[in-house]
Amino acid sequence: MASKPPPSEPLAAWLPAQRWFGAKSRRIGGVSVDDSIELGPGTLHVVRVTLDDGDEQRYAVPLQPGTAMADALDDPSFARHLVGLVRDEARVAGGAGAVSGDRTRAFPADLPADAAVRKIGGEQSNTSLIVGGGLIVKHFRRLAAGVNPELEITRFLTEAAEFPHTAALAGWIDYTPTDGEPATLAVVQRLVADARDGWEWMLAAMRDERRRSATIAALRRLGDVTANLHLALARARTPALAPEPVTDADVARWTASVIAQLAAARAAAPAHAAAIPAVTAEQVSAALGSVRGRVKCRHHGDFHLGQTLYREAGGTWTIIDFEGEPLRPLAERRQKHAPLRDVAGLLRSLAYAAETVRASGAGDWIEAWEGEARAAFVNGYFTTAGRAPFLPDDEDGARRAIAAFEVEKAAYEVVYEADNRPSWIAIPLRGVVSAATALRPARAAGAA
Repeated sequence: MASKPPPSEPLAAWLPAQRWFGAKSRRIGGVSVDDSIELGPGTLHVVRVTLDDGDEQRYAVPLQPGTAMADALDDPSFARHLVGLVRDEARVAGGAGAVSGDRTRAFPADLPADAAVRKIGGEQSNTSLIVGGGLIVKHFRRLAAGVNPELEITRFLTEAAEFPHTAALAGWIDYTPTDGEPATLAVVQRLVADARDGWEWMLAAMRDERRRSATIAALRRLGDVTANLHLALARARTPALAPEPVTDADVARWTASVIAQLAAARAAAPAHAAAIPAVTAEQVSAALGSVRGRVKCRHHGDFHLGQTLYREAGGTWTIIDFEGEPLRPLAERRQKHAPLRDVAGLLRSLAYAAETVRASGAGDWIEAWEGEARAAFVNGYFTTAGRAPFLPDDEDGARRAIAAFEVEKAAYEVVYEADNRPSWIAIPLRGVVSAATALRPARAAGAA
């Protein structure tokens, strides 16, 4: 049922203080509440924020009752109510739309009504809670019309592909305005028990001389799992997921994106512009030309060690968080692309792992480790992918395409570090130089 919206002025003052609010550096010009829906002990408010440049952003803001601004997701009973919506596949109407839940066969039949709830800290753009020790609820704060890739891809991996290396989708919640298309409000997934964040595990194992060699074998297995993920996605048949041929227009668009990112890096870090190689569109296009005529498909889109879970006892990897880079438009995050872009993202993550350990006093071994780590992951990937329809016909062509996407990713990192951590900017600068060198064919690179 509909509920009274909160006053706009206190809401405008409260929003910028929230971790998940995406416009902290900009001034709020106005706040309006499009809809309010009572959901058990809390009320979901669909809030439209107008920024100083006229841009509008829409947020899902569940609040506890009362005059003070209090996040309903801090109330365990509200989290249990959300899970109940999914379990019962219920629909609750508001004044201008409705919230509805759906479940998959992975939803547990034995979830207790008084299940314990624990909020997970550290997330920037979403809020996640563990419910009952077996489920994790990810509540999206920024609402965008259309299906979120986290729902779209994990539903396919759970129900169609039966892919074992991701958290199974148990259900989801949509918000549907009366005069618009649904937006994904939350997903509910099975909790991966006894697993550790892949980034944290990697750093700990690298710093432990007795376990360091285990990281190389683990990364080869991660290459295998990543290839199996891409093979599964390349077998999808629904129109939004089905693979399509890579065209000349795709190669031109991807080339332009790399060149534009390099320009953005030079603009963001003018003092380091001379250190950024003069990569040409012709070089990038030639490197990406090896995927022309192969297939593009859905991929992870924001792949790094922090998007994995690792169970050391069994040596198994789980890939999580398929929503893509949350600051990018939803339509862009749902685009099909060359899966090798994910490979490049993980390789950049290894560079950051190496530098993080180096900064804490690692010895001379770290440089050799990074080379071994990169080789283990890529070789594991190629071995499993084989003659996949998304790979170029020859390995050299595949490696050059990866290098082109590494140039783009490292240039993106230059912009990020220039804005947020200037003391770290040497890491992506080295990455740009290294990847730019690898753009050349093997024979040309070896002759240099």
